[in-house]
Amino acid sequence: MKRKLIFLFAGLLFMVSAMQQVSAQYDESANAEASAVIITPIDITKNTDLAFGNIISSGTAGTVTVDFANARTQTNGATFPTVPGTVSSAQFTVTGFSGSVYSITLPADNAVQLEDAAEIGDNMNLTDFVHNATEVLTGGQEVFQVGATLQVGVNQAAGTYLGSFNVIVNYN
Repeated sequence: MKRKLIFLFAGLLFMVSAMQQVSAQYDESANAEASAVIITPIDITKNTDLAFGNIISSGTAGTVTVDFANARTQTNGATFPTVPGTVSSAQFTVTGFSGSVYSITLPADNAVQLEDAAEIGDNMNLTDFVHNATEVLTGGQEVFQVGATLQVGVNQAAGTYLGSFNVIVNYN
């Protein structure tokens, strides 16, 4: 009987060790590497300001539009004198990671006012902002123009009017 117990314990010991070897045969591992690429932050620089030039107001409200090709047009009570003054669309350069697609946010209608330098409270609003960007950073940059429409009031007071606006760019 002692012998039977020895064989029984030996058999159990053999089975337990065989099971441990079998389970060890199913454990496998593989190594993976991790990586990251930090890209250039997107950046925007103003090259040229938006300028509507010299304008004559009248007893009727009107508009002056400068498009992104530096072309100036007028409607209704806003006319142009023979001396045009400085007329230009705003120009910006966007730089960042080459080949990236980005988006542009322009001001909403009437969000930008040109205030008279004499501070008599005779301000004008900008509307209908437009741009000619492809919104792709080919070679890591893009140069584009921004135009808008100036709302000239009835008998707008003579003087210089100034204002500023933000153009926001973000990677898509």
